[in-house]
Amino acid sequence: MTSETVPEPRTHDDYHVGWVCALPTEQTAAIAMLNQRHGGLSKPSNDNNTYTLGSIGKHSVVIACLPKGKIGNVSAATVATNMVSTFTNIKFCLMVGIGGGIPPKVRLGDVVVSTPVEAFPGVVQYDLGKAHQGGTFERTRALNSPPNALLAALTMVESEHDLTGSRIPDYLEELEKKWPRLAPKYLRSDSLKDQLFKANYRHVSKSTADKRVVLIDDQEAEESDAEDDCRFCDTGQTVKRKPREMRVHYGLIASGNELIKDSIFREKLNTDLGGHVLCVEMEAAGLAHNFPSHAAAVAAAFAKELLGQVQASDVEREPTAKKILCHIHETVLQADSNIREVKHKMDKKEDIEILEWLTPVNYGPQHSDIFSQRQEGTGEWLLTSKEFQDWVDTKKTLFCPGVPGAGKTIITSIVINELTTRFGDDDTVGIAYIYGNYRQHDEQRFDHLLEILLKQLVQGQSSIPASLRSLYDKHNVRKTRASVEEVSATLHSVASLYSRIFVMIDALDELKETDGSRNRFLEELFKFQSQCGLKLFATSRFIPEIVGRFDGSTTINIRARDEDMRGFLDGKISQSGQLLQTHREMIKTEIAKAVDGMFLLAQLHFDFVSTRLTLKQIKAALNSLSSGPRAYDIAYEKTMERIAGQKQSSNELAMQVLSWIACAKRVLTTLELQHALAVEESDTELDNENLYRIEDMVSVCSGLVTVDEESGIIRLVHYTTQDYLDRTRNKWFPIAEPEITMACIRYLSFDAFKGKFCTIRDDYKDLLLRNPFYMYASHNWGHHALMASMDGDKVILYFLESPAKLYASVQAIMASRPNGWGYIEDISQMATEVPTAAYFGLSKTLLTLLENGHLADSRGVSCWTPLSYAARYGHEDVVRLLLSRGDIDTNSEDTVYKETPLSWAAKNGHATIVQLLLEKEGISADHKGQQTPLSVAARNVHAATVRLLLSRHDVDPNSTDQQRRTPLSLAAGKGHTAVVKLLLENERVLADYADGQDRAPLSFAAENGPRGGGQAFTCNRHRRRKPQKFLLQADAS
Repeated sequence: MTSETVPEPRTHDDYHVGWVCALPTEQTAAIAMLNQRHGGLSKPSNDNNTYTLGSIGKHSVVIACLPKGKIGNVSAATVATNMVSTFTNIKFCLMVGIGGGIPPKVRLGDVVVSTPVEAFPGVVQYDLGKAHQGGTFERTRALNSPPNALLAALTMVESEHDLTGSRIPDYLEELEKKWPRLAPKYLRSDSLKDQLFKANYRHVSKSTADKRVVLIDDQEAEESDAEDDCRFCDTGQTVKRKPREMRVHYGLIASGNELIKDSIFREKLNTDLGGHVLCVEMEAAGLAHNFPSHAAAVAAAFAKELLGQVQASDVEREPTAKKILCHIHETVLQADSNIREVKHKMDKKEDIEILEWLTPVNYGPQHSDIFSQRQEGTGEWLLTSKEFQDWVDTKKTLFCPGVPGAGKTIITSIVINELTTRFGDDDTVGIAYIYGNYRQHDEQRFDHLLEILLKQLVQGQSSIPASLRSLYDKHNVRKTRASVEEVSATLHSVASLYSRIFVMIDALDELKETDGSRNRFLEELFKFQSQCGLKLFATSRFIPEIVGRFDGSTTINIRARDEDMRGFLDGKISQSGQLLQTHREMIKTEIAKAVDGMFLLAQLHFDFVSTRLTLKQIKAALNSLSSGPRAYDIAYEKTMERIAGQKQSSNELAMQVLSWIACAKRVLTTLELQHALAVEESDTELDNENLYRIEDMVSVCSGLVTVDEESGIIRLVHYTTQDYLDRTRNKWFPIAEPEITMACIRYLSFDAFKGKFCTIRDDYKDLLLRNPFYMYASHNWGHHALMASMDGDKVILYFLESPAKLYASVQAIMASRPNGWGYIEDISQMATEVPTAAYFGLSKTLLTLLENGHLADSRGVSCWTPLSYAARYGHEDVVRLLLSRGDIDTNSEDTVYKETPLSWAAKNGHATIVQLLLEKEGISADHKGQQTPLSVAARNVHAATVRLLLSRHDVDPNSTDQQRRTPLSLAAGKGHTAVVKLLLENERVLADYADGQDRAPLSFAAENGPRGGGQAFTCNRHRRRKPQKFLLQADAS
């Protein structure tokens, strides 16, 4: 039997009440309560809900259920949001279904209605809030209070219950008559056992109970499954209670995204919320195996009884739910995001510390900024292409080269967004990405790139994997950094936790090439790919070396499609004045024709054309647009001339902004640049009235500067802009470096820093917060002084010999290092003048300091000497100066890494400095700290340094590290043929020396495939036949 279907047509606006169910059982009960069922109505293509329409009394009702298998606040909010978007006149939604009652008040078969209690609005989210000392938890999310019409109706329901009793039994009797097939499941209340176990008794599941075989028929199996949760529990632990009739309770319902099956946690939750919780909504999924149908029917019957007391006129006066639910949806999405990030991903302080120890780099804000700049529809051609779909499903690599300004970075952001949207909820899929940036070479060295990938993959896990936690524990105690090998091994370990991994690398060409970082990173990615099935997406300019590395891979050339370019220009013109909009088609056609698929050039040309004030001027500007190989230079030249033609104050500000951004040693935030530009010669503190507005800083630069809103970074629009300004620096910014140097020193000389030596970390953080330019000035004043040819200048010397000013700078440098805070308190006890000069490579200043009586071998933090700093950072002139003196220890080692100056020079590939040190009498060429100089040179694939060290008879070519790996094993593990060949050519090298895991160097080479250096073994006539045969077998496989 079915309920009556109303034939007369209805519209979406006729429906005022929404009814959302979490489970099919609940939906069945809801439909059974309808007095009438209505015909279906159309819905938008993006609405995935399935609706049942009908009426209860005078109310037209829309019923929808969460998708099969989906639970939680986000799924419910999505269903509700789609519902009110399709049925825009809905005034409120009811969430009706099964929950878990909290004893002693609530029993099996009771009804709980969410109503406001004290400070709580009725429904509180139990898995989102703030942890406090003592284990308490403050909830910070709750749903809005119910509409007044419902609250008023509830008071009438309560009164009617007191007077005549509930109508729930009547509605259940109606259900039995109208839907007899449902009666056996939905009305079997007498068969349900309400067992309450003691709160401190732990549930015993089937998996933990004694194993035994029980033969039962199908009917018995159904009954048994229905009671499976407590079949193995000790009934002696139950609480005895007197039987009573079903009751309706009014109070708090706790809602969340995780099941609560733990009675102890349930009791604590209730205590935290003042003892007002009557029901836990998300326990419904656990109850679904026990007694869903009857509970769903009772809940639906009460909902019908409630609607019977709601006056239609009251509903009409209520605002529509669309705005309210949109807000709730946003709140819940934010809550879910926070839960994922804070609770499920890394909610422990220690976890966050581990990730920050690994690397502080976070590309999330940068990605958001880039993706927000796209024009809607841009890049769809790539996402729908066969090549992209094949890559997602089967292929290993997709390489997308393109000319400068073609939109490669925007395309990468679109790919990242597509994958995170498609697989964001799939914890078996790992996603990591890197945006290459020519201004971030320090943080994009090979070792740091691996750390960044590892961090992102770890963030996809619900907790820190044991492999990373073990690595952190090992190094945190010693205040050391993990080696590249350790990071790589941990990366492979974490990768094994995923079934698929996507890695996107934008702008490979902008990764540092001079130290081998780019090549080593690619080698590691390909090795990673062969072992872990990684799917690699990469973009680059057409650089032969890079293009060659992707030979044989699926390739799509990135070039702006005509529709993308016209859409881009359409968006720009729509934001412009009437003159440009009137001649829209002409402007789009001429610019698109000139730029040859380069978005950046289109932006520059549009900025140029948009300044014209008459149609004649616009046509002249369009006719003068540059194209071809010099198009960018000509466009930049015109833009700089336009900037120079502004009024004096605007021109001066633009030149300051551009010179700072172009000459800075790293990217700057808007706050940093505001403070830098506000520094004046005689100031002893920053004058906040002298801060430029960000919008003015950007506007005077005529489109050459942009601000990333998410990260707060102010930057040039493209690396070609940087390239142009670098080549024309003497023309546009001839005194930029001296001005920047003086601004840094003046800032560090403010009264805020005099004698300001923080021994408490919170004090230091407060100092940073109040002085945004402090960190940059501390780290870079010396670098700018060197570039400005100010080495030896009196102002530099005066600053170094003023401890009250210098300590603040040194403190900032040390505090930014991993584990550096542990040494902060030592700084004030040390002579920092000479080590600081050596650190920055200020050789002339250093000479003056030594002539003034400062010690050449003065020890800095962790016993670092000036020679160690100079050797590590490649300051050849400083090394020569120090070695010319007789009062330094050339073999001094620091107390953390146990490295000597020679080790540091070898590690960083400074071959000339290595040669200078080896020529020094008494040098320990084979010093054994954690590794010998030869080992670190081989591990970091510095061929020239390896050659120098092998030429020494006092260097052991087979020295081993803590894992008993020789230099040959370390080089073979890196897959660097040149270094492997150098070592094998040395008669003293043992080619088959096994390490602590009984692995010979050859096995590392074979592991890296054709580029792994294995051929060097086969070509070496002096090696044993057995390993040669093994290699041939490995290559063949």
